[in-house]
Amino acid sequence: MMPWSALYLLAAQVHDMHAGHGMYPPDAFSLFNHHLAGVLVIVLAVFTALEGSPLGKQHPWLKYLWPLPLFVEATNVVLRGDSELKWPLRLATIMPDAEAVQHKIFALLTFGIAFIELFRRTGHLTHPGWRYVFYGLMFGGGVFLLFHSGHHTAVIHRQHLWMGTWCIAAATTKVLGDLKSGLAWLRLYILPVFILALGLQLAFYVE
Repeated sequence: MMPWSALYLLAAQVHDMHAGHGMYPPDAFSLFNHHLAGVLVIVLAVFTALEGSPLGKQHPWLKYLWPLPLFVEATNVVLRGDSELKWPLRLATIMPDAEAVQHKIFALLTFGIAFIELFRRTGHLTHPGWRYVFYGLMFGGGVFLLFHSGHHTAVIHRQHLWMGTWCIAAATTKVLGDLKSGLAWLRLYILPVFILALGLQLAFYVE
């Protein structure tokens, strides 16, 4: 991870179309984006579990799969997280309002986590300091979700609170598991559970 953010991240995007305190019916486009994010985060949880398992030790190449779901989700949020992708591609289409800008910031956090983990796994980022940048992005994604603004219904706000909570829980577990040798089991066994919980929250997102 994690993952995290984001778990990534990760991918909590609430769209201006379902603002209005229940005045509008559920937005199928928004639901699709959240559910897609959920599937990708669930895949991330599986990759996290595999990497720490005996299978991951037998097949080291599995570690390179971990960033892939984050790249897919971040790209989706940038290009079509708030509106259908229209060509020619314009800035006004990608960021139609202030809330969309927040979503793009979240996507950049997700990209950051994905690139850092990819380059760490390929041996291009070896300085220990990159680990702390990674931790900061993970916590940042969770806090972003907790305070994500928008005039949304109570059920949407509650779901964002849970998403942020799962992100921060995953980040905390990752930090403790990495920095405390006696707590490595947290990273191996508990971290995938928190990532899975975030994925399920997104996969069953409702408005």
